[in-house]
Amino acid sequence: MVLNKHDLISDGIVDLYRAAFYLAKGSKEIGLSFFKKAKEKLGDKMSLDIRSIIFKDNKDDLLRAEKVLDEYKRLKNII
Repeated sequence: MVLNKHDLISDGIVDLYRAAFYLAKGSKEIGLSFFKKAKEKLGDKMSLDIRSIIFKDNKDDLLRAEKVLDEYKRLKNII
C-alpha cells in the first residue's frame, strides 16, 4: 500500500507508527496522544483498544510499542 498524505486513513496509520516510536522512546504521554489520534481517524478499522496498551509499570513501554507496531503493520497490509 502506498500511503497518501492527503488521506485520512493513511494519516491514521502513520499516527500509529508515531505512537509506537514515542512509546518505544519512553514518551508515554506523546505516544498515547498519537494512539488516540489514530483511533479517531481509523475508527472501527483498528482492533487494538487503548485499554490493552495501558499498563501500570513503566517497564512495559517496549511492550506497548510492540503492540502498536503490530497494529500498524496489520493495517498497512490490509488497507
